[in-house]
Amino acid sequence: MRVIPNPDDNPALKKFKSKFSLPSRPSDEPPSIPPHLDELHDGDLMDVYSEFMSWVSFTKAQLVQAEIDEDYESHQCRIVESTILINQWNNDAKGDRVTLAKARRDVDPRVVDQQLKYQTSRAYRKLVEALFESCERGAQLLSRELSRRIGLHSKEQRTSRFGA
Repeated sequence: MRVIPNPDDNPALKKFKSKFSLPSRPSDEPPSIPPHLDELHDGDLMDVYSEFMSWVSFTKAQLVQAEIDEDYESHQCRIVESTILINQWNNDAKGDRVTLAKARRDVDPRVVDQQLKYQTSRAYRKLVEALFESCERGAQLLSRELSRRIGLHSKEQRTSRFGA
């Protein structure tokens, strides 16, 4: 029944990978915001910011792949459901009302199995999305700290130039 047995065989993903590469996992664990950002040296702050940006890129790519998988599993659900409904209607369900035929379809083990695959891909996508958003928020916080420091540095230079 499955048209694309392996998500890596997805034509869009294959086309993308023929022209581009996906970001690799930057490290074993996502970074965390260090306490007392204002006490970090500029170089250390940039290192943490770079790590967060690497994780933002990686998790965004993972999120897009999870969305592709979720769409695929959702489509497979519709195909399995429709196929079973058609087969039931043609066989022993001729006198059934539509509601009863759909109910029979919904409890068919093939539909239940495909729904589970879809729910699993949906849950995975949501988890990846949460990680992506966490990395993105961390990167934004670090970016604000960098901007704050640049603003302070500029003010200090102006003060020293025009001070007494």
